Amino acid sequence: MAKDNSSLPKSKINYKLIVGVLGLVLILVAAILVNSIANKDTSSVLTGAISIDNGDQEINWNRYPTTDVELTDTYEITKSGTYHVTGTLEDGKITINAKNEVVKLILDNVTISNSAGPAISCLEAEDLVIELVGENTLEDGANYANETDEDITGTIYSKADLTIEGSGGLNITGNFQDGIVSKDDLKIKSGTYVIDAADDGIRGKDSVYIVDGNFTISSAADSIKSTNEIDAGKGFVLIEKGNFNLISAAKGIKAFNTVLIYDGIFDINSYDDSIHSDNYIGITNGQINIDSGDDGIHANSKIIIDGGEINIDKAYEGIEAQAILINDGKITVKSTDDGVNAGGGADSSATNRKGAGAFDADEDCVITINGGQIYVNASSDGIDSNGYVYFNGGRTIVDGPTNNGNGALDAGAGVNISGGDVIAVGASGMAVSFNKNSSVYNLSIYLASVQAAETKIEIKNSQDEVVVSHTSAKTFSHMTIGSEKLYPGETYTIYLNDQKYQEFVISDITTTIGNSNNNFNNNFRR
Repeated sequence: MAKDNSSLPKSKINYKLIVGVLGLVLILVAAILVNSIANKDTSSVLTGAISIDNGDQEINWNRYPTTDVELTDTYEITKSGTYHVTGTLEDGKITINAKNEVVKLILDNVTISNSAGPAISCLEAEDLVIELVGENTLEDGANYANETDEDITGTIYSKADLTIEGSGGLNITGNFQDGIVSKDDLKIKSGTYVIDAADDGIRGKDSVYIVDGNFTISSAADSIKSTNEIDAGKGFVLIEKGNFNLISAAKGIKAFNTVLIYDGIFDINSYDDSIHSDNYIGITNGQINIDSGDDGIHANSKIIIDGGEINIDKAYEGIEAQAILINDGKITVKSTDDGVNAGGGADSSATNRKGAGAFDADEDCVITINGGQIYVNASSDGIDSNGYVYFNGGRTIVDGPTNNGNGALDAGAGVNISGGDVIAVGASGMAVSFNKNSSVYNLSIYLASVQAAETKIEIKNSQDEVVVSHTSAKTFSHMTIGSEKLYPGETYTIYLNDQKYQEFVISDITTTIGNSNNNFNNNFRR
């Protein structure tokens, strides 16, 4: 006889719980996939996406005649060839009007000034190459009364591909707008350049490709920029090496598509972003010193740093993009807002600043640190992502905010540590701990009182060996610490200014010490 179960209580299925658990699993899987993809990237993936024009290398100049030109008046070139130019031209210019032709100008200790237009104007050519010999000086007028083409804006202006090379120097005064302009690809292979421009210093529409050289640029707009917004593979600035001293009333280096820096020495002082791209930035090597009125390094899409030494001494936000990947390098950031930010700035504090704007918060906002030595000193969040933060290697130190409205670490979807060492100190009000799915043992320490700036922090193991050390730059009441030198079951001791603070045992992947609520209230009352 079958049992009658009608009187038994029916089990209830908690669908909300199941959906919640599945949602959490999907988020974790997505986080793992995003981090896995990010770990495989280097700046080389960005190089493959640009189209470099090296057409100048294919020209055999021995095929063409050489003409010696002593400047006495405006000089026009209409045929292919090499033109060896000397002399001084007090009110005139060199014009290239040579459709489908290739032209090389050898500027040999030349001085040209033009009160009503550019000093060199290439209206038609297949390629224009300028070789520098000795010291050359070019200056345009404050207005272009003799020019009917409104596109012409530079002391050197070319509608053709422009290459500049040679061991000489070029001194440019751009009184009207720009210093050097190409409406096509612009390539600089060598030389010494001193440019003072009323607008942009160096501008190439399709690209600016700098192989080497010495550059001192003072500009009322951007120092070096590429502007093509339409053509695939164009609109990039590529710098292989060189010495750059850039003083800009707008951006230092700017590209619509990609900025790629392989090497070089850079001193950039800019009112707006020092290095900016509407899409991607890749930095492989070099020494970069930044003093910015806005962001130090900003890309709308992604920043990849593979090495080099980057010192951002002053910035609103130090490094900002939707996704930031640091594989190696020595990086120091000092910022009045966020230090390293994936997701955008704080609009409420940045409404009137130049370049203000924010990204939508989403899980595509990722900061991944695979290696390097990173130090951040930030007045707002130290390392902040609207999505995820992953520490996979290297050594990261953050001296974070002293106010409880921000944190040394902050992430909308969580912070994970699977390698390396992280020491993040700051206020406790918005303090963030590492995720429980981290694979490196870590600490979340709420201190009983606010500690003074210049406090020496040490954590020692049971053998009295220092495993964590840092001297704080500012006051702090919380520490987030992750280290491969922390082991489960081991006993450790916290020392503050050589005084024993507390002994503890690692009991879980994240060990919490102190009381967050009491600490927050204590700080808030201050």
